[in-house]
Amino acid sequence: MATSHEDALMAVSVGERAVRADGHLTMPRSYGVYRLTGSRSRGRVYRFGNHPVRLHELIAEYGGATLEALFLERRYAEELAALRNRLKR
Repeated sequence: MATSHEDALMAVSVGERAVRADGHLTMPRSYGVYRLTGSRSRGRVYRFGNHPVRLHELIAEYGGATLEALFLERRYAEELAALRNRLKR
């Protein structure tokens, strides 16, 4: 079940169509929250970072990851990942 803070964070998230590829990053710069799905996943299930670079790093390192939310501000991605890790969702 989502918390009101999680709902508020998701309300400021953007869709992938709100950004466009610009080299290895996006324009405008965006930050994703990713859920690890690979078999080598241990510890924190949710990670965040520059999209899409961080997604590719997580897939290579852990075997799989999916984009859960995309933000234009890093602090929102960091908050959502921390919240979801605390709730173990």
